[in-house]
Amino acid sequence: MATSFTKVLQKYQKIAFSQKDKGERFERLMKAYLLTDPKYSSIFKKVWMWNEFPSKADLGGNDTGIDLVALTYDGEYWAIQCKCYAENTFIDKKSVDTFLSTSSRSFKDENLHTTRFSQCLWISTSNKWSSNATEALKNQNPPVIRLNIHDLNSAPVDWEKLENNITGTLARTEKKQPRVHQNK
Repeated sequence: MATSFTKVLQKYQKIAFSQKDKGERFERLMKAYLLTDPKYSSIFKKVWMWNEFPSKADLGGNDTGIDLVALTYDGEYWAIQCKCYAENTFIDKKSVDTFLSTSSRSFKDENLHTTRFSQCLWISTSNKWSSNATEALKNQNPPVIRLNIHDLNSAPVDWEKLENNITGTLARTEKKQPRVHQNK
């Protein structure tokens, strides 16, 4: 049986009129995910799509490899890359280079203070990485965390609700409760 995440991806494959459209749908879904999964919603105060990010001009303005930017409750910024690849797509070093180079640059925050990203997050629907791409992520500053299709499939969220712009606690899946005999 397909997970709700897989169903949403299959829907995107069918209805997207271009790769760009599919990518933008996936980016919006990942924004909703980051604002819903307790692991990230407890960290992120705000998540912007790249075109909404107030400081994008400091980082080149146009598509420079960053798809989302998150602001933590601690005032730190995360650069986020979202790739809606076929599950068997091979991720090579060239695919990560622009993201890594842009996320290492400084920019002005909302208070016009010069700042940098404190963390990078690479979200993709493939987990096939070349050794050179994997090596490129090691010892990066800022450090890079990867989320793949297995992480997304097991996330405690209802993907169909997220896709319908329902976020937060309303889109979380219920935690399993112990049965009566398991309570001991």
